[in-house]
Amino acid sequence: MILAIDIGNTTTNFGLFRGGRLARAFALPTKAWRAGGAAPQLRRVRGIDDAIICSVVPWATPRVSRALRAAGCRRVRVVGRHIRVPLKNRYHYPRQVGQDRLVGAYAAWKAYKRSCIVADFGTAITIDVVTKTGAYLGGIIAPGLEISLEALATRTALLPKVQFREPPELLGRDTANSIRSGLLHGCAALTDGLVGRLKAAYAPQAVVVATGGASALIAKHARSIDRLRPHLVLEGLYMLSQ
Repeated sequence: MILAIDIGNTTTNFGLFRGGRLARAFALPTKAWRAGGAAPQLRRVRGIDDAIICSVVPWATPRVSRALRAAGCRRVRVVGRHIRVPLKNRYHYPRQVGQDRLVGAYAAWKAYKRSCIVADFGTAITIDVVTKTGAYLGGIIAPGLEISLEALATRTALLPKVQFREPPELLGRDTANSIRSGLLHGCAALTDGLVGRLKAAYAPQAVVVATGGASALIAKHARSIDRLRPHLVLEGLYMLSQ
């Protein structure tokens, strides 16, 4: 069995692959690694032969590695340290690209064998372009839904912090649903607008792949999204482990 781990700013996602297939996926809050509350969860996963980690949270990476070894994992590899993502990185400053963005771009490119635009809806929204020849060109970063919710609640006097969910209609008829509609439909419009411009400028024939925690909801309203793969980064990590 191979355990793929994507350590994000808000959530750490796990994917247990058995026989080449994703057998189980689960998630833990990334902040739990700081308090030590997440490590016992890994002891419930038995028979891990190999683990591969992708991380954008430097302090969490060694803690996860130690927890895996304590759980009996035989080999722990970290993308960017032990494994390189085999894309031609065309970023002006290649080290600035998050490994999760590279892994997602690689997974889409390998899956569809053509130019791809990958929209990842996590703590931040990233929209990245990879060519049909496997060159990562770069991308766009925007605030994610949770960041936007927190900003509205903390930077205004009267707007509350609301739990995000799909509003009943486009037009908000109370404050909470006005916020939800603005974020959801605003994010969908942002996605469609940026994807359209990226296609026109860099990759006219690209397939648009959505991933990340909010991807299923955004994909219902963004007409530019062609494929929904919520576990794309985990799939890419598995590909890299082979």
